[in-house]
Amino acid sequence: MKKFLVTTPIYYPNGYPHIGHAYSSFIADFYARYKRLLGYAVKFSTWNDENSQNVLKKAAEESKEIMPYLDAMAQKWKEVRDHLQISYTDFIRTTQNNHKKLVQEMLQKSFDKWDIYQWTYEGHYCVGCEAFKTEKDLIEKDGQMVCPDHLTKPDLIMEKNRFFKLSGYETSLKELYARNPDFVVPEHRFNEVKSFVNGSLIDFSVSRETNKFGIPLPFDPSQVTYVWYDALFNYVTISRNEGFWNNETEIVHVLGKDISRFHAIFRPAMLMSADEKCPDREYITGYFTVDGHKMSKSLGNVVDPVQMVNDYDRDAVIFNLLYDVPIWADGDFSVERLANLYDSMLIWGRGNLVNRVTSLCEKYKINDGVFILKKREMFKWEDLDPEVSRAGDSRASENGLFKLFEEDFNADYIEEKYLNKAHIRDYLEDRYKLVQKANEFITKAEPRKKYKRDATKAWAISDLQFLLYIVKNLALISAPFLVNGFKKIQNIFGNEELSFVDSSVSSADNDNFKKAFDMREFKVELKPIIIYQKKEENDKNPDQSGW
Repeated sequence: MKKFLVTTPIYYPNGYPHIGHAYSSFIADFYARYKRLLGYAVKFSTWNDENSQNVLKKAAEESKEIMPYLDAMAQKWKEVRDHLQISYTDFIRTTQNNHKKLVQEMLQKSFDKWDIYQWTYEGHYCVGCEAFKTEKDLIEKDGQMVCPDHLTKPDLIMEKNRFFKLSGYETSLKELYARNPDFVVPEHRFNEVKSFVNGSLIDFSVSRETNKFGIPLPFDPSQVTYVWYDALFNYVTISRNEGFWNNETEIVHVLGKDISRFHAIFRPAMLMSADEKCPDREYITGYFTVDGHKMSKSLGNVVDPVQMVNDYDRDAVIFNLLYDVPIWADGDFSVERLANLYDSMLIWGRGNLVNRVTSLCEKYKINDGVFILKKREMFKWEDLDPEVSRAGDSRASENGLFKLFEEDFNADYIEEKYLNKAHIRDYLEDRYKLVQKANEFITKAEPRKKYKRDATKAWAISDLQFLLYIVKNLALISAPFLVNGFKKIQNIFGNEELSFVDSSVSSADNDNFKKAFDMREFKVELKPIIIYQKKEENDKNPDQSGW
């Protein structure tokens, strides 16, 4: 079985998750679910970065001991991920003993290769970024130089630290980038990374002398590991012993643009030094604003993803986030746009199609619930009642749907066109074009009118059989992101083969998706329901929203 590892960014648990955290988690979830359907064994990891000055500061502000604080936040973050139906396999905390052991092993390997040395360092340190800043990294505000992200003045620190010899890996990094032209996606972020490397690399600190909370250096217990060195190895912690960190595994990471240098420059060098595999691709996301403003507690515009999925359904939230903005661009979240998209594309587009088709099929009890997709009988339009045939020949729409489906489930084609380039918005858009084509087909075919006439009744049955096949396959190819809608369609169909398909787990019987997709003759026990309801209805009937 082919293997796939996908990870979220490493989240600081110094606050509750917001819509930005949900966004990157939904992207990773999409990849994990899609790969499972294609028959991969999938490891999907997410985590809390706990050896952090940000976290220590927050715990102190709340007058809490650090470990009880971290335990409580870990539970909260886990509850949010579970509520969002993020199908992760591993939830890692960097205070775990197995992670401490691995980090110390990696440190010792690099130390033994003379890639870690001691030096006294003086520099500007931003606690918010957990990173040292050069003069050119800072901006002027109110007569002083501040961090552009946090608008705070960095601390001037002078310490005796251990440093990693990043400068010694410039050639190796350039060779890695040349071998893997899709190592960083999108291309303009990769160009930024390569430009930084071309500008000459500077060795960086991997320890802190004054901090006492963290992982002690194995060769100098008086110092603890710098949080970014520590955190960047957690991907290996949960993967190596289970055979997911090797050349047989496709490894991808989802992360924000603010941490791209750490992941695309520092980490590959650290992995090379420790004789470990480098990842295959890094998908870099942009920032989210809310109604044009940066998310801020003081502005009261921090969006709670749990509240959004409770109000609108999980499918609406993920569809809005992944459809509204390409993942590499900065975007703006708007509840109004979410509501409009939910109404137009999910309720009236996809939901209306499912309801129209399944309700008619259930009403007419076609072939005792057995549906067979077969070669269409050739009816002559001129023999039909003008009222029935006024929309024109529906076969053009049918042929268009078949053509799109032929393209669609060539897995190599899909991965090359969409997944490897992180063109997730295009994937969703092209899937929705199929919905539009199917709605166009049913409008032109008018099976309800055909069914009323003996001369065209067989044609109506053929139309509906074709449409039920299309609804089935639309549900399957949308299963990686429209999770609740797919579960409801499984219940509507009452088909055993379709019920076996589950994007949340890797299955030893990895042909379930293909078997269901290829079914052209299948039995159903239709129980039509409304798969998407307006927010007002969700408020009245929360059990109908999928939660």
